[in-house]
Amino acid sequence: MATLLFEIGTEELPSWYVLAVKKDIASLMAEKLAAVQLKHGEISSYVTPRRVAVLVEDIAEKTPLRQELRRGPAKAVAFDAGGAPSKAALGFARANGVEATDLIVQDADKGSYVFARKELGGEEAAKLLPDLLAELLSELPAPRKMRWADVDTPFVRPVSWLLALLDEQVIDVVAAGQKAGRESHGHRFLATENVNLGHARDYLNSLEKAYVIADVSAREQLTLKVAQETAKQQNLTLVNSGDLLTEVSHLLEYPVAVLGSFERGYLDLPEEVLITTMTHHQRFFPTRSADGKLAPYFVAISNNRVPDDAVLCRGYEQVLSGRLADARFFWDADRSKTLAEHAKGLAGIGFQRQLGTMAQKLARMAKTARTLADLLGLSQAEREVLEQATAVFRADLSTQMVYELPELEGVMARAYALAEGYPAEVAQVLEHGVRPNKPAAPLPAVKVGAVLAVADRLDKLLGFFAIGKKPSGSADPFGLRRDAIALARILNQQGWPLTVSELVEAAAKSYQDSDLSPQSLEAAISELAQFSLDRVAGLLAEEGIRVELLRAAMMDKPAVITASRRCHLLQAMSQEDEFGSLMMLYKRAANLAKEAKADIAVNPELFADEHEESLYAKLPRAKAGIAELMSLAEQNLAPWDLGQSPKQPLSGLEAGIAAVLELKAPLDAFLDHVLVMVEDETVRNNRLALLTEVRDALRALGALEELEGL
Repeated sequence: MATLLFEIGTEELPSWYVLAVKKDIASLMAEKLAAVQLKHGEISSYVTPRRVAVLVEDIAEKTPLRQELRRGPAKAVAFDAGGAPSKAALGFARANGVEATDLIVQDADKGSYVFARKELGGEEAAKLLPDLLAELLSELPAPRKMRWADVDTPFVRPVSWLLALLDEQVIDVVAAGQKAGRESHGHRFLATENVNLGHARDYLNSLEKAYVIADVSAREQLTLKVAQETAKQQNLTLVNSGDLLTEVSHLLEYPVAVLGSFERGYLDLPEEVLITTMTHHQRFFPTRSADGKLAPYFVAISNNRVPDDAVLCRGYEQVLSGRLADARFFWDADRSKTLAEHAKGLAGIGFQRQLGTMAQKLARMAKTARTLADLLGLSQAEREVLEQATAVFRADLSTQMVYELPELEGVMARAYALAEGYPAEVAQVLEHGVRPNKPAAPLPAVKVGAVLAVADRLDKLLGFFAIGKKPSGSADPFGLRRDAIALARILNQQGWPLTVSELVEAAAKSYQDSDLSPQSLEAAISELAQFSLDRVAGLLAEEGIRVELLRAAMMDKPAVITASRRCHLLQAMSQEDEFGSLMMLYKRAANLAKEAKADIAVNPELFADEHEESLYAKLPRAKAGIAELMSLAEQNLAPWDLGQSPKQPLSGLEAGIAAVLELKAPLDAFLDHVLVMVEDETVRNNRLALLTEVRDALRALGALEELEGL
């Protein structure tokens, strides 16, 4: 067993590619080795801005030996009357590298044929790997590849060197204009001499001595460590974003931390402005003092160690000072107008050519929000907050600060509202109404903010669907899937009892005076409702809910919170051994119940068979058990962020499930021994009514006919 190392040295890679290629090269290497049937152990990948490497443990010396039978001509064609091989048999033997006397005859599906037994495998790894590794380099996925000089092989950046070792042996790989050797390169500035590797297993240690931390997770940990230690020099704590740490560590090979400062006067700017300016624009780590307040210091991470850190620090401080001065100017200039005045500027910002300006969109959205307030029964105090918020919602889009830092939309609306003297409740709603602003971002934490967020997304989704701009295949240029996912998450977290169809129809009322045709709007209502429910199903699938359970829970298109609770309840019930059998009986009963007349109730006096009485006697207990299960689902499964599973699992279901499963035996006996479709119409209708009660009782859990054979 040997260790394989393959390193692709490049010009500086973009940070987004460093993260992606780490997974891609490991999975592609596994595919390549499997294709040539070369056994191996663990595969590890290492990426920095200047290199992409993969290390494979326990590579087999050779591929395993195996035999393969190759079918040739029919026996009757392969031999003449005397049993001598024909030209067809001789040609087949020659093509497969065997003697004609070694051919064997076996029966196949359509008669007897001659077969050649081929000995395959045994290829040496050292001979297979050169071509395999060259293919690996050329097939590494990237959204944009480039060509350079006269090299035919495109790659995401020009390839500067190749290293390929099988233990101590150099593998003769030629690709992307480079021939592989045993030399790598250390840090561009801190280690100018080449790194000569004696063995593939020396890779990480040798590079670390040359100031290259090739392991991504180790580099992240070291980056965080040096940043925290530097902050502690002034008794500060780091404001650490996981995304920022990942991005910074993907931009360097060896982290060097520098502590810088900025003018204390900038601290009267909103905290979010300072943090965003430092993190998004400069990739600096903000800091907090012991009292928890933002401090006038930052930690910058450099990819180089210089003789005088003060020179480097002054450069960082000058750049940040310019950024903060701009932020100060925007803050002061924006506050020279009221939010109401900024809201007037929305008339000059286009939303979509056929759907009007942002001002027109927000006018429609305000109508939808009022309709939702009625449907949800908002209190008078909540309505007053809603009215104040809708008047200036998204007004910060016309401010200079949000134009420069669009990620601060909503945050700046809150800051400007507080500075202007709006109630804190209104300011909070202005911020929460734009949530979530990206995947996995926080959801609105206040009800009125959720109303605005839902109204906003419904207006966009319905409008784009009505003008024929809905997603097609993988194309979604307007981010409608993202908006529908956000809608599903908000509805489940809020636990609103409204169905998606009711919400979409509420939004459609705001489009009645628009230029959209009634036909296109009507079609959009139906399509959007199903589109949104599909997103709900996708998020529930991420929680581990099976497809058939999703169909059963969502067939009647209930409220999102109802569907998600049903799914988890059915998931728990499906673990019971007898549940699948009950579902099969349920479907038979439900099919018969289709013949029942709607206005006929069960009359126990018409029972002519003991099995009718037994089934009817178990119904009250089963109904009580179902009601108990639904109540427990509501109590245990508090509204949650869809896709992340409930915080508290279902419990205490045993008694309720037992009560439901008690229907199995009497229902089975009824269906086996009682003839439902008898000639006597009165008896027939009574038996159909009994099956209808059984169906309706169980249907409270969902369309259980989807679970037949579970």
